[in-house]
Amino acid sequence: MANLEHLRLFVEPKSWDAWRQQHPHIMPDLSEVDLSGSKTWTRKLQGVNASGSLWHYMNLCDANFDGVLLIGAALSCAFLIDASFEGADLRGVDLFAGMCSGVNMRTANLQGAFLAAVSMNDAKLCSADLREATLRKAILESSDLRGANFAGVHASECAIYNANVAGADLTGADFRWARLSRTNLLEARNGLDLMHLKLRGSSLGQTNLRGALMRNMDLRKVSLYQADLRGADLRGADLTKAYFDQTMVAGALFDDALVDWDRVTRSNDLLTSNEGPYWDDWEKWHQEEDAE
Repeated sequence: MANLEHLRLFVEPKSWDAWRQQHPHIMPDLSEVDLSGSKTWTRKLQGVNASGSLWHYMNLCDANFDGVLLIGAALSCAFLIDASFEGADLRGVDLFAGMCSGVNMRTANLQGAFLAAVSMNDAKLCSADLREATLRKAILESSDLRGANFAGVHASECAIYNANVAGADLTGADFRWARLSRTNLLEARNGLDLMHLKLRGSSLGQTNLRGALMRNMDLRKVSLYQADLRGADLRGADLTKAYFDQTMVAGALFDDALVDWDRVTRSNDLLTSNEGPYWDDWEKWHQEEDAE
């Protein structure tokens, strides 16, 4: 439960700021309190214990949450544009549909966080821990994900377009029907081995997959518009209804792979589909029987 004196100070910005300056070593306790929809009294929230607190629909743009404890807190639909959560403990936090463009979450712990439908364009997630987090339909376009831990994330239908994943751990990530165009998956910690990823239906347009190990993968309905598959190992992969458009395939291995060759034209080591892409499948993909 929140400390009532701390809560009283919190709603008086000048008193709060003066008290924080005088007592920098005290961790304010705002835990288990419901502040949803209320006025934002201060943006100086660094080092606060707000675990289990509710901040739904609040305007927290530019707020400083560095080092804060927000374990199990709920901030759905909150405005967090350019806010900073560097080094914060956000395990199990609910940020559903939050507006988080430009947010700084470097080294933050987001294990098991619920980030569905969150907008995090240009976010800074360097070395953040997102193991087992839910990112379904999230938008992380042009975000900095270097060194982040995405092992086991549930990120179907998300948009990680033109993101930097250098050194990130993507082990077991679920990117089905995600938009990964211009994101160099080969720069991740897992290197050329993409066999641990779930990529069915994903958009991999203009993506570097040169020399990638993709044997026996479920790649049904993926979009490979202008992707670079030169030297890739696709033996045994299922590419049924995959969409090709000027896709580079020189040296790629397709032995035992399922490809609709009767619907594809190959010219000068470029593959181009004669029909597709299959946009209608986006609406019903989750209804398909998943053999996994």
